[in-house]
Amino acid sequence: MFLLLATTFAVEHWNWVRVEDPDHPMAVASSHNGALLYERPDDGTPWRYASIPETDVWPATEALEVTNADLWHADGATGEGVKVAIFDIGWFSGDADPIEIGEFTSHDCFVQRSCDVPIDHTMPVRGSDSGIHGFACAEVLRDVAPDIELFLVRVNGFTMFENAARWAIRNDIDIISMSMSFYNDSFYDGSGPFDPVMAELEANDVLLVTSSGNNARMHWVGTYTDADGDGRMDFDGSNGLELEVPRGGANLYVNWNQHGRCGDTDLDAFVYDDGDYLVGSSAEAQEADGDQCQPVERVHTNSERGGIQRLEVHHRRGLSSFVEVDVLLRSGAMVNAVPEASVTEPAAHRDAFAVGAVRASDYFNANIEGFSSWGPANNGVSKPEIAGPDGLSTDAYGPVGFFGTSASTPAVAGLIAVIMSDDPSLTPRQAARKLQGWALTDGLSSSEPDNRWGAGKARLPVRNPQPQPCGRRPLVMWLFALPVWWFRKRVRNDIHLR
Repeated sequence: MFLLLATTFAVEHWNWVRVEDPDHPMAVASSHNGALLYERPDDGTPWRYASIPETDVWPATEALEVTNADLWHADGATGEGVKVAIFDIGWFSGDADPIEIGEFTSHDCFVQRSCDVPIDHTMPVRGSDSGIHGFACAEVLRDVAPDIELFLVRVNGFTMFENAARWAIRNDIDIISMSMSFYNDSFYDGSGPFDPVMAELEANDVLLVTSSGNNARMHWVGTYTDADGDGRMDFDGSNGLELEVPRGGANLYVNWNQHGRCGDTDLDAFVYDDGDYLVGSSAEAQEADGDQCQPVERVHTNSERGGIQRLEVHHRRGLSSFVEVDVLLRSGAMVNAVPEASVTEPAAHRDAFAVGAVRASDYFNANIEGFSSWGPANNGVSKPEIAGPDGLSTDAYGPVGFFGTSASTPAVAGLIAVIMSDDPSLTPRQAARKLQGWALTDGLSSSEPDNRWGAGKARLPVRNPQPQPCGRRPLVMWLFALPVWWFRKRVRNDIHLR
């Protein structure tokens, strides 16, 4: 049986490119550092494939109960006075009613570099998703921290992420909640173009709370070896890596540790079906003096029936020693997946507050969700920072239908906002560390963070004595799911949008 992941990555994104010239004549969007183009420049300008985000939702308000947020609400800590922005690909489409998320302002970082233009939901940005994902994130955040000042920001690429980060700093945003992952701009080690942006956010006390990703079952990492000398990577003792690919094919990224010195090694990637027919390949030339050089091969398989397929990585030229290879499949699963180091950008960055996912319906006893990405990052930095609840009820996805690190991330961002409203002297980073200190660890005595869920499962301590031991309250999630979902629709009827 295939394990399917819904992503918003469309084939039309495949050839979008980035140039480091904000004023390039082919630009469709720009930041202070560079521009997004729909096609490769024809004037010799150096370029790279654009980093396009994918939402970390697993298809398919319980967060209040399992994290004790409702008890803090009753004591007056509701997120009031805290500015929280949600960065997402698209907004407002579908059947979701905006009144569900209360009062907000919107900002489009694609249309204008300043992000000061409101999002026009009647003219969706090319390649964006339906808007359901961002809306669901806003619902969860508003449930956990109902009185925050909420900002919805369209960020549908790295260039727009640069714009959004600067907008957040100018507008004194406290917390950014971002349930998206970016691929191939680094070796998932916090380096590359995300590093200066993250450093700028940290220097201005803006905390990025971001999803660790849903890559644990679709990831492999290891050293390039070729013991039989046939020019093909050995992987786990064979010349191929077995993939379980869904019907219709999948996207696949082969990435290696030469982002700072691209051109030292040239690798190619080929995917074969179970009949040994080639169903996908990528043979970009990694040449340091070319107009494009990334130590990445991007494969789209075209098999209609899916099934077991085999990835082969071939050595074309250059060094073959000290090459570390990271493989990510974007739907389906790997037969011999390596969950460790499956976090991507910007979750891999040392300043990002990365969030894993645990099922809310059995929050105190459950392990990390099988798809939730593990740490550490490829540079050894411990990840994720914490885990939060998923399997949440939203108007967008229905009762108990919002899964993935996409759902757990706004829940954790909301808890940090609640802590800050309870003690306004705290910075976002200090509030996040308090949350880590209160996390549930399943009784583990080790002081070292766990590669699956970091400090543990996020929850606030019980503020008043309760009859249950250890601050744990009985779980009646399935009884609460529908009433809470329905009640939210009733209490917000008089809220207007601005």
